[in-house]
Formats: sequence, C-alpha cells, structure tokens
Amino acid sequence: MQRRARPWILALSLALSCADAGGDSGGSGPTEPPSGTADGGGESRPTRIFSLPYGERTVFVTADPSLELEVERLFTLLEDLRAESVEISARTQLPIGWTTLTFSVEGPYGERLVVREPDYDGDPESNTRPELSVSLEVLGRQRAVLERVGVAGEPIDFDQHVLTVRGVLEEQDLFLVRVRSPGGRLTGWRVAPLSGVVPGVEVESLPVHTILQRRPALLDAMLLPPGYMAYFSGDALTRVLNERDEVVWDLDQALARPSQPGPSPVIRPGAGPLLPPLGE
Repeated sequence: MQRRARPWILALSLALSCADAGGDSGGSGPTEPPSGTADGGGESRPTRIFSLPYGERTVFVTADPSLELEVERLFTLLEDLRAESVEISARTQLPIGWTTLTFSVEGPYGERLVVREPDYDGDPESNTRPELSVSLEVLGRQRAVLERVGVAGEPIDFDQHVLTVRGVLEEQDLFLVRVRSPGGRLTGWRVAPLSGVVPGVEVESLPVHTILQRRPALLDAMLLPPGYMAYFSGDALTRVLNERDEVVWDLDQALARPSQPGPSPVIRPGAGPLLPPLGE
C-alpha cells in the first residue's frame, strides 16, 4: 500500500513554560552532574557529561555515551532557543516527546545549567535527577517507530494517564489504540488484550511512568497520533495500523519473511466501546 505523504522525524513538543513566580532555586536542590554511574535506584550504567555553551552559562547533560545522537538532537533544540535569547531558569520546563525536562541552576555565579529528568526509578511526579538516559533512550525508540511508519507524532507526558484493562500488562499479546483525548490528564491511549474485552471487565487508569516501569516497550508506540493502533507480542512491536485500518508497518514484512497464516484480529473502537468510560 502507499504510505502517507512523507516520513517525519519525532514530533517534539517545543513549548517552554516558565512559572511567573521566579527565582533560580529549584525544588530538587543543587547536584553535581554524576560521572560513571546512573542516578536513581536503577542498575548502574556508564555515563558521560556533555556540555553546550548557552550565553554566559553552560548547559550540562549527563547520559549513557551510546545516546550521544539523542543528546545532539537536544542540543540542537537548545541552540535554537539560545539563538532566540530564551532565558532558562530553575523554573523552566521543556516538554519533549513523552517526558518533561527541567533545569537546576548551579555554581557560585549560577553559571551551570544542569538538565534534569523526572526520577523514573523513584517518584517521578515529585522528584527529578540530573541523568537523562531514560528520557533519551525512550525518545530514540519512539523516533524509530515514527520513522518506520512514516507519520508525524503527537506528544504525551509522563504523568498523563492510559486507560487499561486490569491485568493487561501481564498479557503476552495485546494492542494499543489511541483515540482523541477528552482532555485533562488523559493521553487518549487505551490498552487491551488481543483476545478482546469481555463484558464487566475491570479497568484502571495508569500514568505513563507506571507503564514505563511495568512494560517499557509499550512506550515505543505512544507518540503515534490518534486513530493509530499498535500490536505487541511480548516486547516486540508486530504491527501498526493507521486511522483507515491500513497496515502501515508489519514485523514479518520488515524481516522479509512470510507472515504467519491468519492475520491478527483488528479490533476497532466504534463497534461498542473499547473500554468503559473512566473518570479522571
């Protein structure tokens, strides 16, 4: 089938929001950028400190060395902001794809801008950490999915919610469908078992960061726009359908091997609710 007009790279949410109440002291406290191990409660991993001049200050990013390309993409965004003389403070928030980055202003003269991500190994809605490997690694995988499918992504945020069938994250085979978000803290994503939804099923609303902890591979598809569906078997994305029910990416075809007999069932919202409504 013919693909959509042209492939787009990851659609980033470039909004910079700064609170009116000012000051350059953030809630996370000053932190030296770590060197050699990851911050947070997760497994230790090698890290590298990257830097970028920003006016009279310097931006510092700490991440796994293998994520250098993602750091360069982040620095390209910051260079655009620098060219527009956008001031960065400890109250600046930078939503990007699925995560929100913040800054701590450090050093005796406030000359160090340390980029931080939510503390995904702890309490990401309350705490941050000066190590971006999780944010950048997921962004890289999401960008790869958008490039394969050939569609512009639509951002979510780590503390927004996904409507799920209770227990579905433990299922081997499941699918995600994104409907237009009703607003509030809902992403529009819904997750159900491939076998379908039975009457009286229990549902729960989970924040994106909880899915990151319990089934991180599912985040790979979560920048696909409303109307799209993504099928998973274990951690493998196996098929993507667009809003017209057209298969726009298939794992078997990508691996150049014959598809298994019998297509996966296409379950669409509209023939009855995919999941019952759930209040925010």
